[in-house]
This record gives sequence, C-alpha cells and structure tokens, in this order.
Amino acid sequence: MRRDAAAVLYTSCQRDGALAEIAFHWSQLTPRPTKPVVVHTLRVVIHRTLRLIRADLATLGVPESVYNSLNPPRTQEIGAAAAFLGCDGLITPSARWPCDNLVLLSEQMDASASVDLITSETVDWAAWATDNGMFAAE
Repeated sequence: MRRDAAAVLYTSCQRDGALAEIAFHWSQLTPRPTKPVVVHTLRVVIHRTLRLIRADLATLGVPESVYNSLNPPRTQEIGAAAAFLGCDGLITPSARWPCDNLVLLSEQMDASASVDLITSETVDWAAWATDNGMFAAE
C-alpha cells in the first residue's frame, strides 16, 4: 500500500465473491497456499456509500479488460476520490464473481458506523476454486 493511501477493508456482498477473490489472489502465489481460510459474515452499518456499476467504471477510465487485472491504479484513484467526497463506503461490481463488493473507507467512518462479526466459517478455498472452475484440479 502507498504511504498516502487510505486505510480500507475490502469485503464482498456474497460468500462466493469473497472466496473468488481469495482464489484469484492466492492462486497466483508460488507455492500456492494450501491451508483453509476463514470466511466471516459481517453486519455493516455505514451512511454515505457510493455505488458504481460496470458502465460507471468504464466512464471513469477503467475498461473491463483492465478491471479484471490485479490492482488497477485507476480504481485506487476512484476510491481516493470517494473518500475525498466523504463517502464511508464504495459498492463496486466484483471483478471475479457476479456480485458486488463493498470497500469500507475506514478513515471516513464516523461513530455511528459499525462492523460486527456475525459468523465465521472455515473453507477449503482450493477445493471451492476447483469446484467453481477457477482453476483445474491437480
């Protein structure tokens, strides 16, 4: 993370969206991690959230081909702009799964905002990724 970058918490609005993100990022590591992950369900209360759709992203200079890549710089600039505007969250389409992701802009969250842990589940992420066609079985 850049030194001037805001603190954020990347979440997904669906369990499978979170697992797809893990599978995408961890499958690029060598060696590939094999331990299961813990997926948490959260209750989030925020008040000033900006929702972007795919067409918005293209208009803002993030074409689909770039959006699916690893950490496009322009998306970080969009997040910084949302924080500058006082947003405490940014809802964006997932690049990996047909759902939305929620980016919590933690430095913008006021005392009335909250993030509460509801449940936790241990998941074999590699088996999930194989079952969902994210990479071939080994």
